[in-house]
Amino acid sequence: MDNFDLGQLIALAAGLLASGYVSGIIAGLLGVGGGIVLVPVLFQTFVWFDFPAHLHIHMAVGTSLAIICFTGGQSARSHLKRGAVDIEILRAWGGFIAFGALSGALLARFIVPEGLKLIFATLALVLGARMLRGVKGQGAASASISERLQKALALLTGFLSALMGIGGGTLSVPLLGASGRDMHRAVATSACLSVIIAVPAALGFVMGGWSLPDLPPYSFGYVNLLALMAVIPASMLGAPTGARFAHIMTPRQLELVFAGFLLLSGSRMVLALV
Repeated sequence: MDNFDLGQLIALAAGLLASGYVSGIIAGLLGVGGGIVLVPVLFQTFVWFDFPAHLHIHMAVGTSLAIICFTGGQSARSHLKRGAVDIEILRAWGGFIAFGALSGALLARFIVPEGLKLIFATLALVLGARMLRGVKGQGAASASISERLQKALALLTGFLSALMGIGGGTLSVPLLGASGRDMHRAVATSACLSVIIAVPAALGFVMGGWSLPDLPPYSFGYVNLLALMAVIPASMLGAPTGARFAHIMTPRQLELVFAGFLLLSGSRMVLALV
């Protein structure tokens, strides 16, 4: 890190601030924590800073989840003010989501970097293609899965979201749609679920990487404090803007934007595997 001159550090800081603002807008707009953007960006940042190669993806995921604790909270607050959040879903799914997230975060240490990249890329591309086709719930009467299955899938959502470093909207928005919630309500509720996922998952990544001998400076386990402090202020500024846009756009417009981000992020991670 000492080999970077002032100009490079300024450029890096500007890039992290811009990425943070965009991720905040996406968090509010789509009900996701912004990790679908942050993970690829942080991954490339840590490559550029020449962090140990075996830490790149794990630190990108862990730091992304720590950022989502703040971004997701800001987004959730904006949606709660509009009364669009399904409180019953939070009560029914919250414990399952949180337990799955903590379990995934603790397990991540034992997954090789290529495996973590593959998980992120595969789920992003599959879900992006699904959203692009317009598969969604059509209201409460069309709920196609039982409450017991919903809770099991909520557990899986928390688990996979922790491994991907995302707030869960990538998985929970389609799940909420299949459970009979319309797109706007699914986005708003997912924003709250992202916090329930991110907090235990971030703690899990701190604990999972705590004893590693070659952690970069200012790292707490797999969470890097420098990136955290650069991105959080900008992302929290962007979240309310995204939430306002979410209540202006049509459900189909939200789906298309969501699909585009998923496909782009998945493609980027595939390139990192080559």
